[in-house]
Amino acid sequence: MGNYYSDLSPDFRKKTINLLPIECYSFEKMIKEEVADGSVDKKELLEIYECMLMIREFEEMILKLRTGAYESVKNYEYRGPTHLSIGQEATSAGACAILKMTDYITSTHRGHGDSIAKGYFAIREMDDKRLRDRCPESASLAGDELLESVMEDHVFRTIAELFGKESGYGKGRGGGMHIFDFRVGHLGANAIVGGGVPIATGAAMTCRIDINPANKGRLVCCFAGDGAYANGVVLESLNWAAQDQFTNKKLTSINYGLPIIYCIVNNHFGMTGRAEGEVTGVDSLARRAAGFDNENMHCEVVNGMDAIAVRDAVLRAKKIILEGKGPVLLELNTYRYYGHSLSDPRNEYRTKEEEERWKDVDPVFTFRKRLVDQKIFNPEILDALEKKVSDRNARAAVRAVASPDPVPEDVIRYMYTDSSCTEIPKPYTKIDVKGEKPSIKRDSEGRLNYRDAIKEGLFEEMVRDARVVVYGEDVADYGGAFKLTKGMLEYFGRGRVFNTPISEACICGTGVGMAMTGYRPVVELMYMDFALMASDQISNQAAKWHYMTGGNVKVPLVVRCSVGGGKGYGGQHSQSLESMFCHIPGTYVAYPSNPYDAKGLIKTAIRDDNPVIFVEGQLLYNVKGHVPEGEYLIPFGQANVIREGKDITFVVWGPAVPDALKAADLLAKEGIEVEVIDPRTLVPFDWETVFESVRRTGRCVVISQCVDIGSYTGEIVSQIVSNCFDYLDAPVLKVGAKNGVAPQAYSLEKAFLPTPEDMVAAARRLI
Repeated sequence: MGNYYSDLSPDFRKKTINLLPIECYSFEKMIKEEVADGSVDKKELLEIYECMLMIREFEEMILKLRTGAYESVKNYEYRGPTHLSIGQEATSAGACAILKMTDYITSTHRGHGDSIAKGYFAIREMDDKRLRDRCPESASLAGDELLESVMEDHVFRTIAELFGKESGYGKGRGGGMHIFDFRVGHLGANAIVGGGVPIATGAAMTCRIDINPANKGRLVCCFAGDGAYANGVVLESLNWAAQDQFTNKKLTSINYGLPIIYCIVNNHFGMTGRAEGEVTGVDSLARRAAGFDNENMHCEVVNGMDAIAVRDAVLRAKKIILEGKGPVLLELNTYRYYGHSLSDPRNEYRTKEEEERWKDVDPVFTFRKRLVDQKIFNPEILDALEKKVSDRNARAAVRAVASPDPVPEDVIRYMYTDSSCTEIPKPYTKIDVKGEKPSIKRDSEGRLNYRDAIKEGLFEEMVRDARVVVYGEDVADYGGAFKLTKGMLEYFGRGRVFNTPISEACICGTGVGMAMTGYRPVVELMYMDFALMASDQISNQAAKWHYMTGGNVKVPLVVRCSVGGGKGYGGQHSQSLESMFCHIPGTYVAYPSNPYDAKGLIKTAIRDDNPVIFVEGQLLYNVKGHVPEGEYLIPFGQANVIREGKDITFVVWGPAVPDALKAADLLAKEGIEVEVIDPRTLVPFDWETVFESVRRTGRCVVISQCVDIGSYTGEIVSQIVSNCFDYLDAPVLKVGAKNGVAPQAYSLEKAFLPTPEDMVAAARRLI
């Protein structure tokens, strides 16, 4: 591609870097002035007020439920979380009033208000057909009656999820801290502080590059609290969103900034700690933006107690986004009247006088007062609206209490989806070829090495489906640390193959966001050790969203991780960590041991609708084997019996497979016939093939290069003992790496990793 970056030359001349100023509270207009100049109409004002009332009523219901004071369900024992957002209604209603139904949001554990607001304004945007499609039980209704029925259903499903009911948005699996509604672009609230910010960033990446004309012009509004903006992955996300490569005309044909608005909902308490004056060193969190973007991400500080000020700021931010100049960061200065949860009395770290000063500018009461004082509505209209909202919430609560609980038999239903991509939507069947096809060469015997087998499978899937994108550290011009993606950039362009910052958590988190919004990202972690940096986004986000949403979303994400054991790279570049992710329900784990499997499994992984940890052995990259050209897939959960035998079973994966075959050869000289089984995928695991073998041989050794303690080999041993006990002639053994840190010294590493001789010794113990 050539060097499209600016040449760097030493320049040590004295200079000063001046940072741009940050505007604070620039909106000063009266509501009647906004109405007079056409900036807002009376209908929208009433909708904003109704939305804030719905949020306040919902949150106060939770408060009253804990004391038995909510009359309509007085005796209901609510046992869920109680992270109230009373005082913050203007941030949710003001921001969502500007968003379209097709725009996305992410939210926080204190996100009931954001969810209610996103649903409220989306429902208001729907015509009768869409309303009936959303709520078929209201199909006989029309007009305002239909709208009101669907709005009540929105409240009902929100309360039902809070109560852990099957009728809830997530069928009771996620609860209030993970509330979502993908039908209106709500990608979910997040109980991990800051956990949703990289997901929102990934969703914005989809919005930026999506080639489907029907999806143009979408944006993301990311709500996160002040506490999140000291979190590593959040700061990684800001840096990610502001990357020059998104708008550098020399690098990309998609000259468009990331379409995302980061809304810092600054209620002044991370839990009990205050951002200003205690746990940060800045007087305003908006200053975070200056560390990542020369334009300060167009940031400003907004009066978060004034819904119209929030609406105005988001409206202006949206204009910036649609001009391709994103991202934008807004700090919404607001307040929560209650503690972190109702178990937090809050009197240890703030005063009643402080609370009263904030209640004097209460977003709901002051908004009503302004509407009346400025003669926009008479009090009777607002009184009637308040009663309607209260009655609606009460009816929805009664219905939610009476609705069925999930049945115990379904406790792990929705853990995985059994679907895969068999048909590609028409807009994504054509790809925009930028240059020459990358080099993938077979030798004179028609063999490919393991590295090129993965590359060929990846290339074929990218040609097949334009939604498949590849990114990670150094994967673009350089072709990755192991040259596996060399030439991909030149063929597909930087919209689909690009470098990332050294931000493993954000690499995986943005992958989750892209996967949740229709794309199929393949992200690379240079070494599997680095998956520990990204473990929240893999284990708490990618692995859980299908389940927590009751099967309402799929996360077709592939995380490629290379394992470097045996190369003398030491303790932080050599770990085989596949066992960790086998113990995290919700992820699949594939580990090919040969070139044929490598191609077939990567293609299956990309098409599968579950998140897949795809483990690659670096010691295998140069191993050659026969790999058919063109289409073939290897089903997950289908083991490969590499070698048949009658005396003992070896279950082994990854780079330990060649060593196990050497051990089998040595044992054969002693008259011991070993059956060698490569499971190929650890999750899902082909238990029946293993059980059938062990029932015939009566003996088994389970082998991997993982550290022995806590290895997935132990789970396999446990299942064999449980299911094959009557057939066993000896204990089931396991062979793995020593229980220590991988050393660098060759002599020590050779002693650290399992050898063919170790496997032979284990087999001899059993015979």
